Amino acid sequence: MAMTVPPRSYLFVPADRPERFGKALASGADAVVIDLEDAVAPAAKAAARDSLAAWLAAAPAHARLVVRINDESTDWFADDLRLLAARPAPVLMLPKAERVDTVARITAA
Repeated sequence: MAMTVPPRSYLFVPADRPERFGKALASGADAVVIDLEDAVAPAAKAAARDSLAAWLAAAPAHARLVVRINDESTDWFADDLRLLAARPAPVLMLPKAERVDTVARITAA
């Protein structure tokens, strides 16, 4: 189930801190953004993606969950798309969205 009303509050949680995911969802924020992009250091990107994949596989669906992926110009974009193709999240946040082609690529994935 996706969000039907635009969120008033967003709580960003770094994807390399899986121990915070459940706490963030319990916080009362309208949307919880698990951030694979700016909140995660380059050296931690793969481990953060793996942590998120494991959590998505084990956790019940959350309508308030948003996953923020890395932008298309990075080396991590394709891996983020593969993760979300295998373990979809209710809402995807695309940073630096500048091209319609990027959105089409995400939709196709």
